[in-house]
Amino acid sequence: MPDAATFVADAERITNERDADAVATVFAERARSEVINDGAVEVYQGREQIRRAWQAIFAGMDAHRLFVAKKVVAAGDGVIVNTWTARLNGRGDSRGIEVWRFDADGLVHDHQLYNYLSVHPSSSLVARLRLALAYPRTALDMLRAQRRFGVWSR
Repeated sequence: MPDAATFVADAERITNERDADAVATVFAERARSEVINDGAVEVYQGREQIRRAWQAIFAGMDAHRLFVAKKVVAAGDGVIVNTWTARLNGRGDSRGIEVWRFDADGLVHDHQLYNYLSVHPSSSLVARLRLALAYPRTALDMLRAQRRFGVWSR
């Protein structure tokens, strides 16, 4: 497994340089990559499909001037976990987490990327409306519980 700090720093640089060919070099030939964008899941199989997927991801990032900062959270037993933060269109708070699993050759054989493109405190009107539209009963139950226990996020 590669050194976690070096790997994540390289992943940040490759992402911000929009280098899909470099992305492909870290993946094993039969790798799997799962990308979840605010609940919408996409699964890519194989190095070439992953490379093409990242071309599309990078085009979207360019369109919205999204540049990431990545930080190692944990590493060991062939796994590296990192978080990322960014500003979308120069505003808004975007965050995510990645899980990288490596094979015996030090290549990524499984990758999971969770993207949250518009993060707000749970007490914000925007966050409450998004949750209420998607999950009305859950949103109401959570609001009641927060009021009952006097818990509010800022």
